Amino acid sequence: MKALRYLGPKKLEVQELPTPEPAKGEVLIRVLACGICGSDVHGYLGLTGRRIEPMTMGHEFCGEVVKADASCSQYKAGDKVIVQPIHFCGECVNCRRGLTMLCLNKRFFGVLTVDGAMAEYVSVPEKLLYPLPDSSSTRIGALVEPYAVAYGSVLKAGDVEGKTVLIIGAGTIGACVLQLIKLKNPGKLIVSDLSDARLNTALELGADAVINPSKQNFMETISQLTDGFMIDTSIECVGVQPSANQSIQCLKVGGTSVWVGMSQKEMTINMQDIVCSARRVIGSFNYTHKEFGQVAEIVTSGKLATDKLITKVVSLEEAVDIFPEIHEHPDDYLKVIIEPQL
Repeated sequence: MKALRYLGPKKLEVQELPTPEPAKGEVLIRVLACGICGSDVHGYLGLTGRRIEPMTMGHEFCGEVVKADASCSQYKAGDKVIVQPIHFCGECVNCRRGLTMLCLNKRFFGVLTVDGAMAEYVSVPEKLLYPLPDSSSTRIGALVEPYAVAYGSVLKAGDVEGKTVLIIGAGTIGACVLQLIKLKNPGKLIVSDLSDARLNTALELGADAVINPSKQNFMETISQLTDGFMIDTSIECVGVQPSANQSIQCLKVGGTSVWVGMSQKEMTINMQDIVCSARRVIGSFNYTHKEFGQVAEIVTSGKLATDKLITKVVSLEEAVDIFPEIHEHPDDYLKVIIEPQL
């Protein structure tokens, strides 16, 4: 089979590899669509240490069951499936609490040394599969994973009906958060980003107002848009010091900020902005296995503007050149989908 191999910083190559055989409890998937995550681009650049060469990236994927181990009974050859990429043990203390994304023994497909789905075939545990409805395309199936990341943060935001919500960052995750928050009927939805192109997409997706902090005074604009009442709930999807501080400072007394982005490991935060105004900061990391299934139903239901997220579809060979293109022109791409069978 063909696979897009990460061979070191800025080194990608399509190679021929043996087609994997499903182990006990696994099914062999013919990959039909695999999204390129921002973390994959960072991995390609060698910035995170989360991709250890040689390996195959890709954790946003769906496909078709080819064959299954004898112990599998839920899916058969020809079934279209969406793959939840966090292989959890189900037995550790975190799994028993339902926090499967924090499994102490987890393996994440397409991360570290675990080969992922930027390949024609991948073998995965049957327990990680969810059905892809006949009414939904495989490209939309590949979008479930980023929507699931967003969904975890939206759940932590709690009841936002009638409230003022700010989303900081209008990239892929921010765009997913925006659409999922809209389903909860906020009173006003504001989006902040440094890219006018992404802000225009946010408006198309239903944002009530947008802010570009490089061109506007952030706090003054927030005050104007909220008649001085400020923000009930902010969701931070960037993960750098300036936007993290903005996500706290914009809140009203007792407001809540949910942090999804984590581009910067360490930063300086004014604790008085949190403590003296009784504000809350909640970290949101990925999604539980149960949440993935819930959002799979939402994404494939047709309720969301999923097509607006897909910028381009490429083959494995074309993906070699699209990685540097995404890095050099990030504002031009929300989501690129690889179709290994092209």
